[in-house]
Amino acid sequence: MAAPALRLFCDRKSHPSRAALLLLKTTNIQHEEVKLNLFRGEHWKAKELPFRKLPVLTHGNLTIAESTTILRYIGQLPGGEQWYGAKKLEEKIKVDEFLDFWQSTLNPVALKLVQNKLMWKLFFRLKAPNEQLIAEAEKAHKQQKDIVGKYFLAGKPFIGGESASIADLMCVCTLEQTAAAGADHGTSKDYMERVRQATLDVYDELTEDCKNIPETLKAMKML
Repeated sequence: MAAPALRLFCDRKSHPSRAALLLLKTTNIQHEEVKLNLFRGEHWKAKELPFRKLPVLTHGNLTIAESTTILRYIGQLPGGEQWYGAKKLEEKIKVDEFLDFWQSTLNPVALKLVQNKLMWKLFFRLKAPNEQLIAEAEKAHKQQKDIVGKYFLAGKPFIGGESASIADLMCVCTLEQTAAAGADHGTSKDYMERVRQATLDVYDELTEDCKNIPETLKAMKML
């Protein structure tokens, strides 16, 4: 009997979706990419999404609806262990710690920045962006990037040590998202390139939709 297929419900414009896709494609784990368009509200209609947000991973009867848990799960499947499951305890703890930091701190500010800078019309139905909120988010995002560099990387090539992990995928996908909103990641470019090299066969392809977000919104007359 064939093993149940992995299905990833995602939108490549979403940074957590891209992180999961990067992991699946880099590890060559068989999966089905189920594309849903966030800008068209397709996630509201998909019955497979418990919280009406992306990404969601299904594997047979198992449903995982939190992005960091999705990465941890894939990272323990055959083929994905080097990204999480097979790491030493000290390395895995730093990966987990970063994912906690991402969930509580880095991601909320990144969303605040991107949504207020690019999606003020689509999401909030405003006549103009809220410049005060944007300035606050930009300041906080810069401070949090400093924490990533000084505390989580701390002179290492990657967050977990000498090799890339699921933490690096989530971190760099988030930085690509805020770059689309104009954030300057010059001080992080070497780190971002190391992660890109670790996923070179698929990184540029999967990041293309993110980089095109401003043009996509303009075409929708939402920017």
